[in-house]
Amino acid sequence: MSSCFPSSQRVPFPLSFIVPLLLFCSACAPVYDPHLDETHEASDAKVLGKELKVTVETLANDIGERNCYQPENLEASAAWIEEAFQKMGYRTRRLPVYVPDGEPYHCGEMTVWNIEAEKTGITKPNEILIVGAHYDSKVGMRGWHDHDNPNKDKKGTPGANDNASGIAATLALARIFEQIPTERSIRFVAFVNEEPPFYQTDAMGSLVYARYLVKDKNLKVVGMLTPETLGCYSPERQEKRVPFSGTLGLSSKSDYVCFLSNRNSIPFTKECAEVFQKHSRIELRRMSFPRISKTVAWSDDWSFWEQGIPAFAVTDTTFLRSDHYHELSDTPEKLDYETMAEVVWGLRYVVEHVANKP
Repeated sequence: MSSCFPSSQRVPFPLSFIVPLLLFCSACAPVYDPHLDETHEASDAKVLGKELKVTVETLANDIGERNCYQPENLEASAAWIEEAFQKMGYRTRRLPVYVPDGEPYHCGEMTVWNIEAEKTGITKPNEILIVGAHYDSKVGMRGWHDHDNPNKDKKGTPGANDNASGIAATLALARIFEQIPTERSIRFVAFVNEEPPFYQTDAMGSLVYARYLVKDKNLKVVGMLTPETLGCYSPERQEKRVPFSGTLGLSSKSDYVCFLSNRNSIPFTKECAEVFQKHSRIELRRMSFPRISKTVAWSDDWSFWEQGIPAFAVTDTTFLRSDHYHELSDTPEKLDYETMAEVVWGLRYVVEHVANKP
């Protein structure tokens, strides 16, 4: 779908992203050839695509910008996601995330919420797979790449691709597994405060949640995956937002999805990639970040890396392909829902494999 790539105007690229991009382009290459699952019909993608679209439109259109600077919208998002889980038959929990007053947030003291729904495993209930995505969207800042100086008087992004698409995938997987028994438990979580200025701070929802998990010595977290921007694809060659990405090796055809991890998560990510590639039509690429600094990371998966839990992001590569990343133009009609459904279809088998393997 080409509507994620309408502009040939290139923008300044922040130096802080150069190292991650270099690592991405040197390591992200096709790993497996796709093998279509014989039980998978094209009609499945259409049905699932409609479901995904409803979630994205609800969060990005009906609610809109949602963050601590728009607290009513943030709470409306949390309540809607909570109700969606409950309608599937899940018992939910609200887990608090405290935001202090002052720097670097400047939104006032408040408590916001991670939303959790758990499917209890049959034989290994204390072994848990986490499937989670963030539901907040970025507050207005000077530029799309800025991570500080929030401006609550400047309108922020509605966050269709980033990351209503990830919440849509998380809810779709929860709906699928509500009817499928698993040996291990699965926790589906909607995280708050992934976007700057909360990213990689103590008020980041997924970091609070990951720290909470490791404190419970009765639990074993076998892994985590986060759907993070899933709706932007194109089989056509496109002018990239990042001016030198083609020179560094990033394909000008944005017709694939990536599993991005750190080095310690390679075995887990590779195992999941092998399963995914057998069941989804979309091409998969896989790469890992060496730990140079904490800035070399992608999304909520970082929070679990910090606690020693294997994790990876499932992503369309966001700013490396989309002109609308962190912009007012990140709206639902620009996403490719049938291709997004192909990603969710593959993840359905990934989750089932991890939740049931010996």
